[in-house]
Amino acid sequence: MSRRSFFKLIGKSLAQAAAEFTYEVTKPTKSFLRPPGSADEDTFLAACTKCHSCVKSCPTGVIDLVKDVNPLVFETPFMNFENNHCERCYACIDACPSGALSRENLKKYRYVAKLVKERCVAYEMIFCQSCYWSCPKMDKAITLKEFTYPEFHGEHCLGCGRCVNACPTNPKAVEIVKVEGETA
Repeated sequence: MSRRSFFKLIGKSLAQAAAEFTYEVTKPTKSFLRPPGSADEDTFLAACTKCHSCVKSCPTGVIDLVKDVNPLVFETPFMNFENNHCERCYACIDACPSGALSRENLKKYRYVAKLVKERCVAYEMIFCQSCYWSCPKMDKAITLKEFTYPEFHGEHCLGCGRCVNACPTNPKAVEIVKVEGETA
């Protein structure tokens, strides 16, 4: 190996190590629920151009922009169920020019509502059925035990977020999570 090749190799290795270190240091610590049709977080962040087409196309306004100071996630879209719910129209996927959102990913990932019982007022003996009555798959995705306590059944959940939006607690007693598996 020539001296020139040796120094090129060292320079390239140092640059790669610096890039990897920078990514690890700036890697987001908070996770965000991305719009329908997104892949895993790293793939989504690599493809998203922050054009905001998905936000503009959303008829319910559930897609919002991250205001976190981390430059990797700043102004990337996420599902903000405080604003509204998802109609599952997939206008966001159709509007995405970069491929960060795709219909193929709908076959890989879906959204499911999960109840955090420690935050639910029904489990504190306060009458509340907000999540139950907001659910489009009432008596399937959300049932009531003893006409009081909500129970969630992910296999029937549409992942629309109506239950999150309807939940009166702060922080919300209902969370939407992304799981592997085809949409319901």
